[in-house]
Amino acid sequence: MARKTAPPTADLNELQLIDEEESRQFVMVVDGHRVRMEYDRTPDRIFLTQVQVPPAVEGSEVAAVLTEKVLGWVESKNMRMVPYCPYVKTYLRKNTSWQRLLVKGVQI
Repeated sequence: MARKTAPPTADLNELQLIDEEESRQFVMVVDGHRVRMEYDRTPDRIFLTQVQVPPAVEGSEVAAVLTEKVLGWVESKNMRMVPYCPYVKTYLRKNTSWQRLLVKGVQI
């Protein structure tokens, strides 16, 4: 039986996106839990490789908020992206306006 998790007490949209360049990941801290998106990057491209959401905050739109914040960051840096992460690919299929950030020729 799936464990039901309580919704986060923090306003997710108010949480800070932290770029931990040395470990190549973006992080948001939600109720003390680190929600992460791993990446690799070159000066003009970012490769989004994996999203990790701790079980304590799963099912609370945390991954979507993290993805939205990362995509905003990518756009603010005038970069293009290649999504390898299945979650990010699914997010881009549902939120097609962000597909403008894809490297030319990349299919999702």
